[in-house]
Amino acid sequence: AGLAGQKWLPITAAASVGLWITTPHHFATWIRTFGFRDEWQRWRLPLIVGPVLIFTAIWLGLTWSPLTVAMLVMLWDHQHSLMQQYGFSRIYDFKAGTGSASTARFDLALNWILYFNMFFVSPYWTQIWVMELFSWKVPLNAAVVQGIHWVSWTITIVFLVIYLGHLVRTVRQGHRINPMKLLFLGSSYFMWYFIAWFSTSPLLYMIAHRIMHGVQYDVIVYSYIQRKAGKTKGVRRLMAEIARPGRAYVFILFGLLYALVFAFLVGNELTDFGLGLLNFNIPYDSLPELGIKHVVSFSKYDLFALTMINAVALVHYYYDSFIWKVRDTKVQTGL
Repeated sequence: AGLAGQKWLPITAAASVGLWITTPHHFATWIRTFGFRDEWQRWRLPLIVGPVLIFTAIWLGLTWSPLTVAMLVMLWDHQHSLMQQYGFSRIYDFKAGTGSASTARFDLALNWILYFNMFFVSPYWTQIWVMELFSWKVPLNAAVVQGIHWVSWTITIVFLVIYLGHLVRTVRQGHRINPMKLLFLGSSYFMWYFIAWFSTSPLLYMIAHRIMHGVQYDVIVYSYIQRKAGKTKGVRRLMAEIARPGRAYVFILFGLLYALVFAFLVGNELTDFGLGLLNFNIPYDSLPELGIKHVVSFSKYDLFALTMINAVALVHYYYDSFIWKVRDTKVQTGL
C-alpha cells in the first residue's frame, strides 16, 4: 500500500490513508483500557498522570528540537510495534502450549536484534540517524557508516544461527514449535525490511507500517474484549454492546467515528493546532558524500505533520506498555 501510494497518491491522500488506518486502532486501546472497571481501578493513577506528562514533553520538545522529537517518536512507535510482535508471539505460544521456558527470552532478543538491524542498515533509517548525528557534530564519513552496517549485519546473522539452534534444542527437549508464530514474525519483518529499502518517504513508510500494525492490533483487541466480557463482571455498557456476538461492525463504526473527530481536530492548519506557541527551524545541511540531500527537500511540513499525528499515539504506546502482559493471570482471562 505504501509503494502504491508513492506512485499514485498525492501526499495529502497518502497521509489520510495512514490516518484512517491508524486512528481507529487508538480507539481500540481506549475501549480496551477504560471499558472494564477492574482495569480502570487497577491502573487509575498511571492512566491519568501519564498523558499529562507526555503531552507536556511533546510540546516542549517541538518548541526546541522538532526533528529530534520526530525521530524519538518514530523510535517509540517502532519499539511499541516490535514489542507488539513479541507480545503476539507470546500469545501464540501461550494458547498453543508451545515453546520452552527460555523461548520468551529468545523471542524478545530476536525482535530487538531484527529491528535494530533494520534501523542501522536500511536506506530509510540510515539517512535519519546520519543526519541527526551530523547535527550533533559527530564526525561521520562513508567508511564509518559502512562499518556500522557491517557490524549490524554480523550480529544479526550470528544471532539468527543461535536462534535456529534454540529451536533445534527445544524440539530435542520434547517441546513443540509453533510454525504460525514463526510465519507471523517472518511476514512482519519482511514487510518492514522491504519498505525500509524501497521507500525514503516518512509518510509512505508510516502507511505500510501502520496498516500492518493497526489491523493486527484491532483483531487482538476485539478478540480480547469478547473473551473477557464473557468472563468478567463490571463491564461498561458500550463495551458490553461491542462484545456481543456479531457486533464487530459496532466496534468498527465507533473506531471510524473516533477517526472523524480526530480528523476534524487536525484538519486545521497545524500551526493553529499548536495554538501559535510552536516555532521550529531545522538546522540541517546536505551530506552529498553520503548521498543525503538537503533536509529542506525532506519537507519541514512532513516532519511536523508526522510528529503531530504521532503525538496522540504516544499515549497509546504508553498504555500498551503496561496493560498487556501475557504472564499476568488477569490479562490471560481475555486471551
